[in-house]
Amino acid sequence: MVTDHKSSSVLSEPTESSPIENELPTYRAISSRAVLSLLCGILALFSIANSFFYIFAVLAVVLGFTADWNIQRYPDILTGRRLAQAGAALGLIFGLAVFTVSSVQGFIRTRNAESFSNYYAEVLQTGDLAHLLWLEIPPVQRKSVSAEEVEKKTHSTKKKEAAMYDMRTASIRNLKKRLDSSKDQELHFVRLENEARDGLTLVALALFEVHGPESKDFPQEEYALAVLKGTSASGKGYEWWVEEIVYPYKPATATLPEKPVDDGHGHAH
Repeated sequence: MVTDHKSSSVLSEPTESSPIENELPTYRAISSRAVLSLLCGILALFSIANSFFYIFAVLAVVLGFTADWNIQRYPDILTGRRLAQAGAALGLIFGLAVFTVSSVQGFIRTRNAESFSNYYAEVLQTGDLAHLLWLEIPPVQRKSVSAEEVEKKTHSTKKKEAAMYDMRTASIRNLKKRLDSSKDQELHFVRLENEARDGLTLVALALFEVHGPESKDFPQEEYALAVLKGTSASGKGYEWWVEEIVYPYKPATATLPEKPVDDGHGHAH
């Protein structure tokens, strides 16, 4: 029997893979967390202008680190490590920058408000009512009017306006009455109870302690609260004025004034 050695040898040889197929890389998906981290890192740039975007800086860091960890754990499945690292880096840079600037500005605001509160305590103790009323005027308007002019304008108001004025200034006049009743009556600034921002205007609640000999009109110790408002002054920190005085006052009972809500028809509630 004749055997075809040539044909059998051909059939028995194993088939070799194509060189092109061996050179094709294994497909790896781009990590969605890495992409989101980069997008959040870019959005974190806007946190410089608005604190709302600060959350994107936090998300960029969290998503970036978790994406990088997953990519290292599954290198044959996921890719995009550079995107994750870039997103995390942007989040850290803008997040830390905004945090640092906000902390410094907050410290400066607090020191400015405390400085004005100490000055206001001195005016309450030694100044007159005219000067106290002058400090209730915003700084821009104070530049064009003196304390004496404010007092003259107050005395020349009509009867109806005078009644409203008496109601508005009742607390500060009663406080001044106590301080002027005896040289042993003292007042000093205690602390800021709260601080906030209403648009471009700063709001601070300053607590003052009043103490002296007890009498039939006044107890030995009382407290007063000043609602302070301030605006930024270029190169000069902040300028403040007194919006309202509450006397007598129970510590830690005041809340920051709420911003009126527009009902959509131009009416605030």
